[in-house]
Amino acid sequence: MIEIFHVSDLHFEKSKKRTAEAQLLLSKIKRKFGIEQDGDRYLLITGDITQHGWKLQNKKAFDALVPFKKKVRVVPGNHDYGFQGFVYARKCARYFEGELAGKLGMVHPFISKMPYSEMIEDGEENKVLLIGINSCLMTRSIWDIAKGDIGEKQRNSLDKILKKKANEDIPKIVFLHHIPHRRARGIGMSLKDYKKFMTVVRNKVDALIFGHEGAMSNPKLDVRKKTPVPVRELKLRSGKGQGIRYYLDANQSVKEQSCFRIKIEGTEVSARRFRL
Repeated sequence: MIEIFHVSDLHFEKSKKRTAEAQLLLSKIKRKFGIEQDGDRYLLITGDITQHGWKLQNKKAFDALVPFKKKVRVVPGNHDYGFQGFVYARKCARYFEGELAGKLGMVHPFISKMPYSEMIEDGEENKVLLIGINSCLMTRSIWDIAKGDIGEKQRNSLDKILKKKANEDIPKIVFLHHIPHRRARGIGMSLKDYKKFMTVVRNKVDALIFGHEGAMSNPKLDVRKKTPVPVRELKLRSGKGQGIRYYLDANQSVKEQSCFRIKIEGTEVSARRFRL
């Protein structure tokens, strides 16, 4: 069995309090679930790992993620690419790749706007195809605020990966930062080409997982309990599931001190949410 633990929006160095809460969340996950170097458990973070994408912030995040090294997978969020997540800075994008993802053992040119694709296996015939998408809108215009964009080149590449015959019967998880839907909360938070993106993934993936500003209908956690919460086969607010079983929004991971636990056994994918 393969297990993936999903969190998002850690925002290291947003404030001392936020950094301490993010560190606490990671320590709880490590203590409860282990995620060892020789095991089949992975930590997956869907962006906004830092607040401004500065070099020292990436170092702070790296230091906190070292216990998960080689077992952590990440994608960038708008905050990882520039000040307050509003203005894209190429040097911040380079810091994300070099000072954080690369040092954690995940070498991939996210700045090229091409998908990260990895087949994970556990030695017992369980497999899952992880596909990471850079949904950051790489523009220096402040008017774009925190919008996202997949882009034609990345969508075409993703389409080829999903249509590959060898991947047909293998569970697939696509992870990105921005919400694949029009109803992102707040002005300028949307994924601009979400319709074209959903056309590519429709009926082809088992789970879409993300962070950013949440607007999905996940069940709320009871803050008084630490028991796992079943995750329904979620649908977008439009009411159209689009052939995808799970839409997992981990935007409130730090605030709720929670994570999603995704299990892959054979062709079956299941998910539950844990308050830690």
